[in-house]
This record gives sequence, C-alpha cells and structure tokens, in this order.
Amino acid sequence: MPLNINSYNYHHRLQLKLKPIMVGELHLARKLSHPVYIFHDGIFMPVIEQGSIPTKDQITQLIKSSYREVFVYGTDEEEIKENLENALIKITRSLSIGDPIENGTKGMKLLTLNLNNLYQNPHNDKLLMLQFQSSQNLGKFLIDQKKHQSQFYSNINQENFHYTLTQPLLSSVLLLSFLQATHLFHDKEIQNLFLTSYFKDIGLSMIPHHKYELKNLPENDRDLFANHSDFSFDLLEGRIPLAKNYLNLIKHHHFLNDKMKAIISGESHSLSDPDMILGLESTLVAVFDIIVAMTHERPYRRSLSLYQSLEVIKKMMADDYPQEFKALISFLRQFFKN
Repeated sequence: MPLNINSYNYHHRLQLKLKPIMVGELHLARKLSHPVYIFHDGIFMPVIEQGSIPTKDQITQLIKSSYREVFVYGTDEEEIKENLENALIKITRSLSIGDPIENGTKGMKLLTLNLNNLYQNPHNDKLLMLQFQSSQNLGKFLIDQKKHQSQFYSNINQENFHYTLTQPLLSSVLLLSFLQATHLFHDKEIQNLFLTSYFKDIGLSMIPHHKYELKNLPENDRDLFANHSDFSFDLLEGRIPLAKNYLNLIKHHHFLNDKMKAIISGESHSLSDPDMILGLESTLVAVFDIIVAMTHERPYRRSLSLYQSLEVIKKMMADDYPQEFKALISFLRQFFKN
C-alpha cells in the first residue's frame, strides 16, 4: 500500500525532482537513495521506501495495478539507466550461452526497456547504437532459434509494455520467422529486414506521448502520426549502418495503408518518390506491421481477429503476390498454433 504523506506543498515540489521510468526498470534498481512514487489522483504517492531494493512482488503488484510508469529521483534514475545498459550489453553478448528461451526473453525485455529510453532521447547516438547492435545480435539469435520463435513472440506479447514499444519487436519477430520459413532469403537479408522492421517506427519518438492515448485525433495530429515514417528516416539516415534501400523501406513502410485508402476511395495510387522500389520485401515489412497493429487494441479502436486482419491484407497484396499470400496464411496458422 502507498505510504502516507499529507503535505501538498511537498507533492508539488516533487515535480521538480522526479523522473519517470518504466515499472520494469525497477528490476535494475539497487539500494534506493529515495522512495519510488506513482502519480495517483493528481498527487505523487510513495510506494517503495527509501533505502530498500524493489522486490519482485512489489514490481508485480504495480504491473497488476496497471501502472506502466513510476517516478524516481534523478540520482536513482541515472543508476537504473546505467544498470539497464550494462545488463543489455551483457545479455546481448551471451544470448547463446545457457537456456535459449530464458536468455532470448530476457534480451527482448531489456531491449524494449532500452527502446523506451531511446524514444525519450532519440538524438542520443550512444543509445541508438546500443539499440542497433543489440537488435542485430538478437536477429542472429532468432534465426538460430527457429523452433522457439513463436514462444519469444508470445512471451513479449504478454508483457505490459506500451504498444509503441511492443509493435516494432512483435512485427519484426513475425517478419523474420516468415522470411526464414519461405527459404527465399539468405540469413543476411533476413537480418537486415528484421532491423529495418524494428527501427521503422522510431519516428514515433517525435510525437508527444500523451497523443498516443487520445481516442479521437484532430486532423493535424492524424497528419503527425501519418508522417512518423518520414521522421524515422530523418532520425536514422547517416546514424546507423543500414543501406539506403533499407532506409527507404522505412520511409515508405505505410505505402500499403495508402494503397488501401486509395482503393476504398476509388482513387488511383502511385508513389512519387523515385527511391522507393516496390517489391516483395517492402510489402512484407508493411504487411506484418499492419497485422500486429490490427490484432492489438488501441485507445481509438478495438482489436481485430487474425482472420479479420487477413481479410484486409488480402485486398492489399493477394493480387500482386497470390502465392506469397497463401504462404502467409499457412505460416500464421502454424505460428500461432505453436
């Protein structure tokens, strides 16, 4: 239960000192120099005492109470962030040593927690390169762990992360698994497309976080969300070692959404960017992004079933890639059966 502090002056002064972190980051905390707070009914309420180490039960209770975020003093935040980076580096270097499911799941959780930090500071080159190197190693690991890929997807899907953090990883794991199942791509291509898919939404970091929770977006905000792929391209160009063709896939990863809107409106659809090459790779990156988005609830809409999402995907790709669409249905049936 929250500790009882009644001074409202104290609560207001806390706003100048506290920093938000994700609840899961408390696993990386050592002995706290100050209490941990939640924000409830307009005030900060301490939930973990100063001088203690957060326990698994305390963290679990916060998650069960639907808290994704807690607040700590700056000194504790710096230590937790440093511990998180060190833990991610350590697990990234030892994914193949020990239990693969335990290591892979832990690596994916730490990668997602660290992605949140990158969203908060997208111009930090150190954070970006840590994300790139860690996701690159994760891609190699997932390719080697073909029989466990559906388990990794399920494990990360059950975590209480915000959808902006789970969407990139879930869609990328699905994409990697399908590419490998087709036997049409060599491992290096699969790894690069995995990275392309994972980083395609980094532009969401340029959108104020509170807008993700709005049920009805004004037109200006809808345009902002629609342009996040351009933001992703601008943030990544020249900063990560991905070839230009992959960066262009990131820039245009919503082209199927635009195609669908054109079909519904009866308008013709074309791309004016000469650097955009439409092909199977770009289609698959877009398709798995759409499938994961549609099958998960958002503040502004309910989730669809996998069958309903495939009905939409059929209109987007079946004419151009009929055999691949059939393979997609077969793959998804087997993936989610496991």
